[in-house]
Amino acid sequence: MKSFLNKLNYSTATSDEGEKLEYYTIVNPDGSPRWIFPVHADSPLFLKFYHVEGWRSKLFALVSSIVFHLRLQHFVYQKNHLFITRPKGDETPRTDLITDTWALFTGTPGPNNKMVLYTESENGSRFLKIPVTGEACETVEREFSGTSGIRSLNPEHVTIPAATLYENGILELEDAGSSGTRSNIFSGLHKSMLTEICTKTAVKLETSESPGFNKSLKRLGSAKATRDERIPRALINRLSQLGSELAKSKMVFTMSHGDFTPWNMFITDGKLAVYDWELADDSTPLGFDAFHFIIQKGVLIDHKSWKEIRNEIDILTGKWGHSLSEKYGVSWSLCLKFYLFMNISNHLYLYSRQEKWHKQIDWLLDTWNEALSEILSDNREARGLLIEDLFCKLNNKPYSAIKFPEKEPSELDAYSDIDLCLKKETAGQLIEYLKRHTLADKVLVKRSSFMASVQIQLKNNDILNLDLIWQFKWKHLEMMSAEGVLHRSQRNRYGIKTMHPSDLVHYLGLFYGLNGSLIPDKQAMYLTSVNTTGDSLTRLILTGNADGRIPRRELLESVESRSVNQGLSRVIQRVHYLRDILKSLFRSKGMIITFSGVDGAGKSTVIEHIHREFDKKLRKRVVILRHRPSLLPILSAWTKGKVIAEQDAANTLPRQGSNRNVISSLLRFLYYYTDYLAGQFVVYFRHVLRGDVVLYDRYYFDFINDSVRSNIHLPETLLRAGYLFLMKPDFNFFLYADAATILARKQELDKETITELTSKYIDLFRKLDSGRPSAGKYLPVLNIDLDATILTIMNTTQKRAA
Repeated sequence: MKSFLNKLNYSTATSDEGEKLEYYTIVNPDGSPRWIFPVHADSPLFLKFYHVEGWRSKLFALVSSIVFHLRLQHFVYQKNHLFITRPKGDETPRTDLITDTWALFTGTPGPNNKMVLYTESENGSRFLKIPVTGEACETVEREFSGTSGIRSLNPEHVTIPAATLYENGILELEDAGSSGTRSNIFSGLHKSMLTEICTKTAVKLETSESPGFNKSLKRLGSAKATRDERIPRALINRLSQLGSELAKSKMVFTMSHGDFTPWNMFITDGKLAVYDWELADDSTPLGFDAFHFIIQKGVLIDHKSWKEIRNEIDILTGKWGHSLSEKYGVSWSLCLKFYLFMNISNHLYLYSRQEKWHKQIDWLLDTWNEALSEILSDNREARGLLIEDLFCKLNNKPYSAIKFPEKEPSELDAYSDIDLCLKKETAGQLIEYLKRHTLADKVLVKRSSFMASVQIQLKNNDILNLDLIWQFKWKHLEMMSAEGVLHRSQRNRYGIKTMHPSDLVHYLGLFYGLNGSLIPDKQAMYLTSVNTTGDSLTRLILTGNADGRIPRRELLESVESRSVNQGLSRVIQRVHYLRDILKSLFRSKGMIITFSGVDGAGKSTVIEHIHREFDKKLRKRVVILRHRPSLLPILSAWTKGKVIAEQDAANTLPRQGSNRNVISSLLRFLYYYTDYLAGQFVVYFRHVLRGDVVLYDRYYFDFINDSVRSNIHLPETLLRAGYLFLMKPDFNFFLYADAATILARKQELDKETITELTSKYIDLFRKLDSGRPSAGKYLPVLNIDLDATILTIMNTTQKRAA
């Protein structure tokens, strides 16, 4: 308060020499004063500094108005007083703190701190900006320069406040919006103003000739040089990549406000009144203010995701923006890229010099990262971008990556999962962020009492699996403290917080040891950085693994001795464990997929790859069955034994049977049909209900189209009728190729047979697929290019599998 008085040339005095100034204070959460106003104020003028939007802010404004209306200030606000003497001379703006009505905003802490005083008197209302720091003095001077500069254009579509800069650095501004209203809608008024300024100031330049762009490049370099861990490493790298791309293009640069937001303007008499021109710049890309208005409002007021904000940009600026940019020969999307690069780079420079961050900075970082992901996704893998965004989101929160390789996160291979230890609250925030992410098509979450398994299906059909763990458990026992893991986490050279080596040894040893196995070789590399002379648990794990047997009983005793696994807590843990088991029984989604095709169509190769995709990417247990459920053995097993019969079948070419007898064929068919009829229930209850993916290498369709293969000669209508009583697989793929391609792979059938069978299968699948949707999908797939075949099958099935 004293520094404020000194700036206005007031001085404190004793009760005998000065006049008494009584005032109320509204404090920040940390107890520091935020707003100050005199006791004689009859309205909450401090709301002049408060943007009212959203139910919380509206409620605060309403309660404040009620307090003043009922004259309850003395009961609500903190009252103080000082004795002061009035200023002498004309070097400061005349402000009578004793008689005028006023409110003071103490400003945002930091190197750019300035106080703002709003006063009302018989001479009108005005704002005084009072710099506290040297940098704030420069900011105030820039605002005076920016305000004067825009006024010199004599704009018709915007009102700019008159400004006076005093020798002591105080800036006086008229209250241009005293009778105005605020609006969060980007409307025709905004477009008219921005179009006029663009028309009067636009110039098209090579990017390298733009002072504004070069300043942003320099600021990005400065932010990078600080190595501020609060700024995600990936964000800096993305901006560097985007900057290099933009440096090769031309852009239209214009004057902009720089912080064109709803809280820096009013609408008065059908016209915008805009103030706070401290960030005004005559070398910003076309559309800068339009993008800034929508994005800042979307993040800071509406709390929208980038996906929602991007859609709003298209709706509110689309036709106008494209028309304006085409007039100057540039694209509106390129203007957005320039805005993002320059605005983010400039702000990172400021944030890197700011000691304390407010939570809104993290909101902006999340949105900027996602925006850059969308822009870069045309040239970079979407999965890698999403992984970077994930770690950027967590950058300033406590977390620890488990078993994370020493490499850039975006370079993880397509089959790598990510396991993270983090707080339960953080896990929930991350899941909500991923659900709204612009690159995510579908996010599936399976929650238990101690973790959440998250599967993200990207719009390009890539898959990313996460395990978010907030409690390390084995059955009903807590193995180790997640809180301790978070406390000891350390950043690797790629900026990722990883488990401390000793914690990782404990985790691996307990996880594998309690399940009765050794630590796998691919995980054993994490053991080399830990000394065997460490704590007793570390020695037990390292010694046991080296000797080929981790002593499970000793591990179990160590875990059970933890206080969290005893008494009432142990009972609660058991209840949670049982509940987790019950939940897992009812949420699994299994399915059956069949593959048909003539010999040489590539079924075995395709099934091998599909097996890997479901197992590694979709984390599904896969069961492969040959032709039928195999509840019953092949017929010859009854006379030769199962092993010899299967060897004979494997060594015999197909379609070589000599049976032509109808009775014999009927008996053979009934035997195998019984296997299908009864076995389908076994498959369903044993595998499908447990969430398994069952892959059939050939299926019942061989009986219909190629019964000779099974040494059966019966009418096709009878064989087709048998299919009516079977459960229908979820997906049925017939793999085919031209006869020449088939024969090049495998010479077991002649050209005529291949052509005939292919035609019959395609015809059958088309007829079956035209039936009820619930009867499964029947899809012929041309299998020439293996990668294309796998992509077609996975695109068709993976959403159902998730």
